[in-house]
Amino acid sequence: MKWVRNVLMLLAAWAAWPALHAQTAHPWEVVEMTFEARREYANCYVDGLPDRSAPLAQATFTGTSGPARGMRYALALFWDGGNTWKARFAPPAAGEWTWSTASQDPGLDAATGKIQVVEWTDAEKQTNPARRGFIRVSREGPRAGRYFEYADGTPFLWVGDTWWNWTKRGIQFSSFQRLADDRSAKGFTVGQMFFAGNNGLLNRTRDSPNLEQIRKVEEMIAYANRKGITVWIHPWWSRERLNERVSEEQMRRWWRYVIARLGAHNVIWVLAGEYNMNNYGGFGLPFWKDLGALVKKEDPYARIVGAHPTPPGWSGGAEAPQWSTGEAIHQEPWLDYNQSQVGHGRWRNEMIPLVIAADYARQPAKPTVVTEPWYEFIEGNPTGMEIRYGAWSAILSGAAGHSYGGGHVWWAHLPESPASQGSWPLEKSFQTNTLDYPGARSMSFLAKFLASIPWWKLEPHPELVSEYPAPFCGAVPGSLYVIYLRYGGRLKVDLRPSGASSLFEYTWIDLEQSRERTRDKVNGGAVREFHAPEDYPGNLQFKDWLLYIRRTEPSTAQ
Repeated sequence: MKWVRNVLMLLAAWAAWPALHAQTAHPWEVVEMTFEARREYANCYVDGLPDRSAPLAQATFTGTSGPARGMRYALALFWDGGNTWKARFAPPAAGEWTWSTASQDPGLDAATGKIQVVEWTDAEKQTNPARRGFIRVSREGPRAGRYFEYADGTPFLWVGDTWWNWTKRGIQFSSFQRLADDRSAKGFTVGQMFFAGNNGLLNRTRDSPNLEQIRKVEEMIAYANRKGITVWIHPWWSRERLNERVSEEQMRRWWRYVIARLGAHNVIWVLAGEYNMNNYGGFGLPFWKDLGALVKKEDPYARIVGAHPTPPGWSGGAEAPQWSTGEAIHQEPWLDYNQSQVGHGRWRNEMIPLVIAADYARQPAKPTVVTEPWYEFIEGNPTGMEIRYGAWSAILSGAAGHSYGGGHVWWAHLPESPASQGSWPLEKSFQTNTLDYPGARSMSFLAKFLASIPWWKLEPHPELVSEYPAPFCGAVPGSLYVIYLRYGGRLKVDLRPSGASSLFEYTWIDLEQSRERTRDKVNGGAVREFHAPEDYPGNLQFKDWLLYIRRTEPSTAQ
């Protein structure tokens, strides 16, 4: 009878095999499958993604129970060296998922499996907001189309940090960890990173990826996601005469490979950098439009797509300068949000609220973000005040967030991988902690202050401020007002929409020190005057302030 018992145990184990070997995951967590091809290929990278054709192999994921039931995602497998191919999937909902592969290669065909996906707890989402899903444009409510949100509908404030060159060789992972840890603690939500085929991740002939370096960068992206930071990715940096070194087919293929490889991470797609929507790089506008449509089609998650433009006065944008992509391609269905690069210098910084206001007036409503403002350095301008002006004037003029760049960070100037200075006012030593510049601390305060209020409800209302030269006011009239005073001083605010019986509490915030200075109350129902705690001639050096006014309760005062 012993042999019978053994047979029954084997049969029971066999019956339980699929359940025992089902992968487990949480929503939006990267699930990876590995396969071995059996056929030989002249070039796996090229043959795996034939231009304008289906990929060599695909994996299809189908939700079969719970919230996932009825969902279906098809993803391309990507080559990862030798005979190894992989699929990566981020299940967007809890429940059971089944998957299968299809390919002409028998080693990549007819594989199957299951994934059991369990919800995150609220506490786990609070610890890492990236667990709420990929970023999309807000879909509902009176301000739909004006700001971003996570896949679960939680508003997402774009507070970006410029990580352009962190994909270069020689950077130690520990250095990136310090960067991501610091930015996460400061409240940054976006890291803007090159993942460019013409920046070292493809070989010179653009027909083979540099897998060793790519894996290092993927580790950075995964770590940033674990710290709650979404990574902004653009796969091409559009240099002049780029078309003489890279073909349209090569650009399309690299884009498809990047989507297959990074598509399960919490990332944002950017069509190209320094991109003037005309012929910078030698590619005409029809090509760029087609490429944008391809990116949207290839990504099964249909995540947001934008482009990083070239502003007036930049050599590359001389023929078709754009302060914002809104000027050229706002109506393109694949363009989910507008980006602006005002560039570097005080006069360019002053353009920010004008550019944002122009985009805000366009229809249909799309979010706008300045993804390259004036960078902050110690050796030369701008000061922390200029950084604050750019950020606060953008958001209170209707932007969905703002990006920052400065110090050693944007240029990835590190002891193990020094940057060539060129014409930039880059500090040559490593004695200064450029992670903690005044502007970076100010961006941190902005992020944390806005996170404490329903910022996504604020509409630009400059007309509610009078007798002030720069009326930057975001408000829910009659309820909530956030006003940036670039020069301190006095101003008047229209509180009439609230009615005479209303009572407001107001706070003056010293932005130079990132701290509250005074707090008081005032009745609504009228135009009220406010005066910053410090002003000339009592204080000879002007500074910027934030005035925060919110309704508390009806007033009994007459």
